[in-house]
Amino acid sequence: MNLLFKNFNELRYYIESLKRSEKKVSLDYMHTLCEFFNNPQNSFKSIHVGGTNGKGSTVTYIKSILLENGYNVGTFTSPYVVIFNERITLNDEYISDADFIYYGNLVIEKFPMLEASNIRVPSFFEVMTLISFLYFRDKKVDFAIIEVGIGGLLDSTNVINPLVSVVTNVSYDHMEILGNTLEEIWNNKLGIMKPNRPFIVFSNESFNKQIKNYATNTKSQLVMVDKSLIKNITNQDGYYSFSYKEHSNVKLNMLGYHQVENAVLAIEVINYLQEKYRITNESVSSGLKKAFWPGRLEVLNKNPLIIIDGAHNIDGINKLNEFMKTLKPKYIRLVFAVSSNKDKTNMIKTIEENVDEIIFTHFMYKRSDESINLFNISQHANKVIIDDLDSIIRLSLSEKEKITIFCGSLFFISEVRAKFI
Repeated sequence: MNLLFKNFNELRYYIESLKRSEKKVSLDYMHTLCEFFNNPQNSFKSIHVGGTNGKGSTVTYIKSILLENGYNVGTFTSPYVVIFNERITLNDEYISDADFIYYGNLVIEKFPMLEASNIRVPSFFEVMTLISFLYFRDKKVDFAIIEVGIGGLLDSTNVINPLVSVVTNVSYDHMEILGNTLEEIWNNKLGIMKPNRPFIVFSNESFNKQIKNYATNTKSQLVMVDKSLIKNITNQDGYYSFSYKEHSNVKLNMLGYHQVENAVLAIEVINYLQEKYRITNESVSSGLKKAFWPGRLEVLNKNPLIIIDGAHNIDGINKLNEFMKTLKPKYIRLVFAVSSNKDKTNMIKTIEENVDEIIFTHFMYKRSDESINLFNISQHANKVIIDDLDSIIRLSLSEKEKITIFCGSLFFISEVRAKFI
């Protein structure tokens, strides 16, 4: 094969220059695209993870447990926090630059054939999804854990036929695509249900009827998880332990109570897989304890305490807010930057409740909102604009008695993280 791109960054920039999304009414295009490559999505066992927040953490918990049992595990997630390659992993390794170049070119070289057949060139996310499918096929993964990009029903990843699907939660985000009501958003997320396959979700009194009706119509095997079965919850400086069904004193190394819920969903996925595959109960506890997902209540510095969190919608902000309550009465400084298309008014109103000081800033990406816009929305008594990230970090490191939390966008915390690691 003659490589169209020999340089990783040139290939990455080209793929990122492709359309970010296409208006869809079906998955016919993605199925057609996969057929050009002999349907690689059908060549490995998959697990599908959807939801508004918590997808990446749930993927990580499932992966960590499977790795404890010696399986080869691929993951496809988005966006990235550390480096671009983390979107596609094999076990604990990001896809290499060389492999990304190989599979990227494998896809791109088919573009002329697509155009000759009057088929449009795929979008950025469609290309990335296809690259992951080809990579997992050739690496002969035992399991591939696939995170939904946006929504579920018409998401490019929804051409897989997973062993099991799970939705972490549903809240307001991407309303321009998914709809303006929670009913519409739920309907989209539930679209990853598959006939005669388990679908795992927390019981939700407000939407249980909708969930059950969808499961009946799709002939899915619905597993509704009861949160009241989570027992013996203890909190040590934001790190939780808990018991759930036969798993006692499970310890997590990721901060926040919401990680307990993500871990429980991972346990339910594993409970189903244990019916067919060798997975020990001991590996559940050890895998959950070892799991780590960058940028989610991640501690970058301990003294003074500096934390980054990828909260970028109202549900994520609510979870961060609950975590910050556990830090009181300590002084909390929040550094906030957000994409312009987010529900920033409600995010700022919520996040102001438990912080002593807010710094508004921006990040180096075209969707970043201007800090002055955020500042003007805020009603906080102690707010300021600082647009130089290095100055903010120097300030944060100089005041030992204050906790600093950076949040609002995964793009933003990626920039912050790169300053420390």
